[in-house]
Amino acid sequence: MNDRISNRRLLPALKPDGEVKLIRSDEDGLIFTPDWFGSLIMVELHPETATAEGTLESLTPVLDHLADLGVNGIWVTPIYKKGPDGNGYGNWGPDTLEPSLTGTEDIDEGWKRVREFVERAHERRIRVFLDIISWGVVFSSPLRAAHPDWFSGEAWGGAAFDWSCDEFRAWYIDVCIDNILKSGADGYRCDCEPMFSGYRVFAEIRTRLLALGRKIAVIAEESCERRGTYDCEQDGVTGWINWSRAEQYKSPRAYYLEGESIVDCIKTGKLHGSAKSQRDGSSGRERFYTYCVSNHDFHCSFTDLNRLKMGYQAIFAPYIPLWYLGAEFGMTAGESGAIYFVPVDRSLLEKQANRDFCNDIARYISIRRSYPEIFEYFPLDHREGNIAHIDSDTRLESYARFANGRAVLIVPRSDEERSEFSVSALLTRLGITKEVNRLRDLLTGADIPFSSDGGRLAFKAVIPEKERIGVYLAE
Repeated sequence: MNDRISNRRLLPALKPDGEVKLIRSDEDGLIFTPDWFGSLIMVELHPETATAEGTLESLTPVLDHLADLGVNGIWVTPIYKKGPDGNGYGNWGPDTLEPSLTGTEDIDEGWKRVREFVERAHERRIRVFLDIISWGVVFSSPLRAAHPDWFSGEAWGGAAFDWSCDEFRAWYIDVCIDNILKSGADGYRCDCEPMFSGYRVFAEIRTRLLALGRKIAVIAEESCERRGTYDCEQDGVTGWINWSRAEQYKSPRAYYLEGESIVDCIKTGKLHGSAKSQRDGSSGRERFYTYCVSNHDFHCSFTDLNRLKMGYQAIFAPYIPLWYLGAEFGMTAGESGAIYFVPVDRSLLEKQANRDFCNDIARYISIRRSYPEIFEYFPLDHREGNIAHIDSDTRLESYARFANGRAVLIVPRSDEERSEFSVSALLTRLGITKEVNRLRDLLTGADIPFSSDGGRLAFKAVIPEKERIGVYLAE
């Protein structure tokens, strides 16, 4: 295990909220996002399955693993009391805590322990997003008995909140604000939103927190129109026009490995955002989008030790990468059911193939972190991102990311039997106005022979079968 790569030193320092700048992230000027958002590489973790103990206190080795990997954002699945008929996403409400996670029945002491967990993450330069439920509670929740007028009908097998009730809405907003203040967390991932509460509720939560000096980010589960509320959605790249969320979770699709051009999709907005925006042609116009490799609803880990699924589509592409804990070392789920219920098997890291895969993911992240001006560039209009098609005889599209007269070229080897590929690109397409002085393989550190006659860069990329991706810096 001593061959593990560590990117901990590359993680951006966490500034206090007073030093965080808010940047405009939609054309209407309705949403202002903390400036650290664009540096995020995120992992979702379920505390109960992330370790054998299943407690917040036991997650310190997981935080160390993620910091070494180069991850600086975690989405923690619901920490609220499950009750006898809940599973976490079904729970007793946001004013409760699950005692098995905190180790105490005392709610005040429990929040102290949540804060201690957040502080341990912050010490490792990792920001924390709490999962928040807005559809309702399980039927056993005392909240339902105490306030029957706060509920109307059913949702997800439980009692549905009545968002038309002013008293309930005010209580819920106050609780969400208080939970951020008590925990020190950096934002929310909002389950099922904006399907239930809409846009105004979490817009008010973030606005009131800002007035209290807290600058948070808010991520919706559902694709949405942002509307001054959400910084991005959980699944930024989708085909919801012809493909449902349930289908994606049972049989995950990797669009850019199935023939879709990553450059064309970004430049046109295809596959980005909500089904509505994809239909009317307005998709892909926001600043931030995720590439969700996997999450707790997936019925498989989706990586299968395939480096293209993690590197080509997510880490090197102009997205905020997001995946479920374990995908980085090839964890797989059971034969059926959501991966949410499957214990994370860190013993896989004892296997050479899985450890090599994890190290390669760390190498990709190291490159992304080493060139933030290239990989953390998110223009106000995502379609104007710094990505360009480059010519190659690979089956999948090769592309470049560029800034300040330098370009990183991403050359994917898919199922080709050969290992050598011809690559060329106009220098102007790479944002390079002068001659290229050096071409370096960023995975090996070796200089690569090249030509740059007639304003075109040309070279041979040699990509071993295991590597799957060639990554080259032209400068």
